[in-house]
Amino acid sequence: MKFNDGVDAENILLSYYNSVSFAFTEICGRSYGSGVLEILPGEMGNILIPIIKDIDKKLRKNLLKNIDEIIRQGNDIELALDLVDKKLLVDVLGIKPDICKQCRIIWKKLQSRRLKRNFRN
Repeated sequence: MKFNDGVDAENILLSYYNSVSFAFTEICGRSYGSGVLEILPGEMGNILIPIIKDIDKKLRKNLLKNIDEIIRQGNDIELALDLVDKKLLVDVLGIKPDICKQCRIIWKKLQSRRLKRNFRN
């Protein structure tokens, strides 16, 4: 992935780990064979991510550190989504918790359908 000048890659990374973006990833991506979700370059632009330009650097660092630990330890990715939904989407951006909850339900439903489809073949 290549970013335009002036785009902070850490902000983009942080803004991806939330229920809204994960739901759009399932909607925009493609599933081939083993249930793996593939995102082609042309589809990446359709995934909604929140714009975070002026986030507190300490908060950003802590959130990224927590996401990294969750992933490296093999914990459920929903722990990272819970964290970012609350600390970034709700607390910083003012998105209503119900929006996050509905997007999580959409993501889980689409993910489950994709993974079940693999086992029927």
